[in-house]
Amino acid sequence: MYRVFLSYNTSNNDMVVVWRLQTLAAASGLHLDVPNKTQRVDHAVIQQMINNSDSMIALLTKTSASSKHVEQEIKYAVSINKLIIPIVEKGVAARSIKILLEKSGTPIFELDPNKPWEMENKLFEFLQKQMHDKNARNAILALAGTFVGLFLLDKLSET
Repeated sequence: MYRVFLSYNTSNNDMVVVWRLQTLAAASGLHLDVPNKTQRVDHAVIQQMINNSDSMIALLTKTSASSKHVEQEIKYAVSINKLIIPIVEKGVAARSIKILLEKSGTPIFELDPNKPWEMENKLFEFLQKQMHDKNARNAILALAGTFVGLFLLDKLSET
C-alpha cells in the first residue's frame, strides 16, 4: 500500500478539504495518514509517521501557510529526502515554504476553493502514478531477489 502523510494546520472550515482528501485516498487504494491534535504536538510521533510514509502532502491554506508545525514537518521531510507534494490554496503566498517545496521537484497543485475537484483529480493521477512506480520497483526487487536465491541454490547444489 502506498502511504501518504498529510501535513496541515487548517481551520474548522478548511477541514472539508482534509476530509475530501481522506475519502479520495481511500477510494483510490491509498493510505492517508492524518495526524490528530494530540499527535501534532509529539514530534517523535510525527517524525515516525513521516518516516513510514512513501510521500508527504503539504496542504498550504491561508491558516497553514504560517504554521510552525507544517514548516517543521516539511523541513524534516526534506532532510530525509521524502517526496513532498505541495497543495497551495489559490491566493496564498507561502514564500518561505514554497522555496523549500520547489527543491523537491514535484509539481505544485493549486487549490481553488470554488473548484477543489480540479486539484483533486490532478493530485490523485499523480499519486496513482507514484503508487504504480512503487509497485513496479517492488516487483523488480522481488524478481531480482528470486533470481539471486535460485542462483545461490544452484551454486550450493554444485558442491
